Amino acid sequence: MKSNNRGIAWRVLALLSVLALVVAACGGDDEGGGDGGDSGLLEELQDEGAITIGIANEVPYGYEDEETGEVTGAAPEVAKVALAELGIDEVNAVVVEFGALIGGLQAGNFDMIAAGMYITPERAEEVIFSDPDYCILEGMLVPAGNPDGLTDYNSVAGTGLTMAVASGTVNVDYAVWAGLEEDQIVEFAGIPDQYDALLAGRVDVVSGTIQTVTEYAETPGYEDFEVVGPFPALYENGDEVLGCGGFGFRDEGLRDAFNAELNAMKDDGTTVEIIDQFLTPGFAEGALGVTREDVLASAEAAG
Repeated sequence: MKSNNRGIAWRVLALLSVLALVVAACGGDDEGGGDGGDSGLLEELQDEGAITIGIANEVPYGYEDEETGEVTGAAPEVAKVALAELGIDEVNAVVVEFGALIGGLQAGNFDMIAAGMYITPERAEEVIFSDPDYCILEGMLVPAGNPDGLTDYNSVAGTGLTMAVASGTVNVDYAVWAGLEEDQIVEFAGIPDQYDALLAGRVDVVSGTIQTVTEYAETPGYEDFEVVGPFPALYENGDEVLGCGGFGFRDEGLRDAFNAELNAMKDDGTTVEIIDQFLTPGFAEGALGVTREDVLASAEAAG
């Protein structure tokens, strides 16, 4: 699988070359709901030397280690390094369901989202995104032998099979764009709930990033299932989704300062070094040179 995943870098570059004119025409992205460019929050956090992040307890993106209780994962570990450069050394976490991350940020329950959240136009209206730190493809977990011959989300449409999706994730949109009927799409509050439902026979397929799907496939108890993928999700018009994750903020000043450190880390290879410890090598590389404007322009170009 690793050789396939490394191919995401050239896939991203191909998409970006097509989008160059779109970005130029659209100009800068409109920032989402937040406190604007005031640096007051950043200064407050620097004075305290501490910050609270929101995570969804999803391995390997952002979670609490069961043995140590420490907050870890690809997103928190990248965030820790960037924040330390800003003089913020203590990182605390609030764990919520994925669908509650944006609401929790807006309510001030935490200062940033560090959960590998995909950058989308809809979410960008509500939060202020950093540039992405990884770009990734999709996958599904199906019964061993793949008896229905599934290849991607579109292949599930019209089969009568039920697909588990986590509420608040992009997979809800992916399932709709793929043409699944309403009664084929079964939403669950949390990521683990989807996989529990698959084990219990309440759904036929689980959807997610190829990384999460593979993590579960390699977990004891899932020997009777196999991974389909990686494959790109498709917009309704058939264009490939540029699926990239970043960090969410409610304060533009904090985002700008964090983003500067994040891009320095991308330039010197630090993000790749950190993220490759959690994600299959190739996904961090896929985000090099990619901005949030690129991701948003990709969605706009797809209509």
